[in-house]
Order: sequence, then C-alpha cells, then structure tokens
Amino acid sequence: MASHLAVVTGANRGLGLETSRALAERGMRVILAARREAEGRRAAAALAAEGRDAVAWPLDVGDPESVDGFAARARAEGLRIDALVENAGVYLSRLDPASARESMAVNALGPVRLADALAPLLAPGARIVMVSSGMGELSEVPVELRRAIEGIRTREDLAGLRDALVRRAERGMGGGRYLAYAVSKSALNAATRLLAADLAPRGVLVNAVCPGWVRTEMGGAGAPRSIEEGAAGIVWAATLPPDGPTGGFFRDGRAIPW
Repeated sequence: MASHLAVVTGANRGLGLETSRALAERGMRVILAARREAEGRRAAAALAAEGRDAVAWPLDVGDPESVDGFAARARAEGLRIDALVENAGVYLSRLDPASARESMAVNALGPVRLADALAPLLAPGARIVMVSSGMGELSEVPVELRRAIEGIRTREDLAGLRDALVRRAERGMGGGRYLAYAVSKSALNAATRLLAADLAPRGVLVNAVCPGWVRTEMGGAGAPRSIEEGAAGIVWAATLPPDGPTGGFFRDGRAIPW
C-alpha cells in the first residue's frame, strides 16, 4: 500500500522542516515545498539520510505562476494528497504599500490559491493546516480593517482586504508595528473558514494553528517555545481523526479566539 502523502510549504527550515520531519516519522511521504530551491533540496536530503521518504519541490507561495506551476506538476504526477500544511510566511515590521501587498500575497492570498489549486488532488478526508499566529486575532486589528475581515465571504473579499490595507499604507495611517502581518494572518483565519465550508462535503478538515512564539529564524532566539513544541500543534491538526474539528483556530490542540 502506498504511504500517505503530505505537502508542507516553507519546509526548508524552522517549523516547516520540523513538521515535515514529524510527519515523515509517522510514515508519511513528504514533499518539502520551498522558495529557496537549493535549501529545500538540502532539507529533503537530510530527512532522506534519516531514512525518511522526503523530496523537495520549488514553490514561491506569493507568486501565482509558481503556485499554478506547482499544482500542474502535482496533477501531472498524479498525486493524492492526505495533508497540506501551509506554513510559508513573511513577517514584515514596516507598513508601506509594498509590504502590505507582500504580506497579503504570501500569508493569505497565496495559501488560498494553493489550496484551491490542489483541492482536486486531496484525498477524501484529507487535512489542511493553515499556520497562523495569535497576532492575527481580530482584537489586534484596527476597527475598519476588522470589519472588512469579519465580512470576508469570498475570495474577492480577500483581495478587497488587501486593497484596503494598501490604501491605508499609502495614506500613512500606520496602526502599529507588524500591522500588515496581523491583518494577513487574520485574513488567513477567515479564509480557513471559507475553505472548511467548501471542502466539508468531502470530509476534508481545514484548521488554522498558532504554533506560539517559537525559537525560529522568524521568532528569534529569545522565544520561549522550542521548534518541536511549536510543530506539535501543527502535526496534531494534520493528523486529526475523521470526527475532528474543522474551521477553527487552535494552539496546542485547544481552540483560541480568532
């Protein structure tokens, strides 16, 4: 019997690599998707050296052509995907139009595009995990953007939120450091609900997970959680039983406010 297959984005280091390792240790074949192709190959080779079934594919989640090309390759190879972990992301401190666009492209719009493109290849009862952040809680977002996020019902609404964030940046309104990151992760949480509803008839469970503040290149050496602790909640959501939750936001397997 063929082993189950997981696709993990942003898998060349940090949480993505640790999640890939943990899923491979459970007997899954893992495709490590990484924007930096050489780093992805090195990461996959390291897992293979440990006896794991791992390969690397190039993917820039923020580039629609790259997403479409990845999906086309997956279709050509006849993949049947049991778990899709959307971990790739950017953490930009400034708020200017370019940062707003990049944050939304990589952290929200790209993951949705990838999930939609790979949806026909998902096995019945597959799992999708959107790696989010507690900074994406709506309480962290200015009121007018919060209303836009709460009103997300379609993919077009996500694009509208991006445009609203860009306009705010163009007007120099600010909103605190990492506002673009917070808004993009709030958008990802809202998109998780859209995908969960769309895919529920096929038994696919879609959840957002906050790994907490983890000692990664993004989180910094002073973060209180280890990479293994952060990845555990992601792996939990990627391996839920058939009666598991869907459309939720979790940390350490427990629901948190979104």
